[in-house]
Amino acid sequence: MTNVLVFGYSDNPERYSYMAFELLKDYGHKAVAFNPRTDDFKSLAKSFDTITLYVNPTIGEKFSDGLLKIKTKRVIFNPGTENPVLEKKFQELGVEIVIGCTLVMLKTNQY
Repeated sequence: MTNVLVFGYSDNPERYSYMAFELLKDYGHKAVAFNPRTDDFKSLAKSFDTITLYVNPTIGEKFSDGLLKIKTKRVIFNPGTENPVLEKKFQELGVEIVIGCTLVMLKTNQY
């Protein structure tokens, strides 16, 4: 079981972030939902095994300072969230970068 931050969570069941959050829990992971539009960034834990991103690069850049302060082993950039600048900053911190889909990774035992 891993501790996962779903950054860009939506409570809309048709959104991929919602589906990933639910599937992570179904697979026994401790998933924490965070919606940058409504949640307080300062209330987040300071450590996660994985951060899975569901925000466009502009929003990712807006929150990059805070995201980079979170201790994590891995960041998953889901389709549409790719951000070469943020990816490089995480890599410089020794964080594993995955460009992929959390849902596909879970369903194919590649998570």
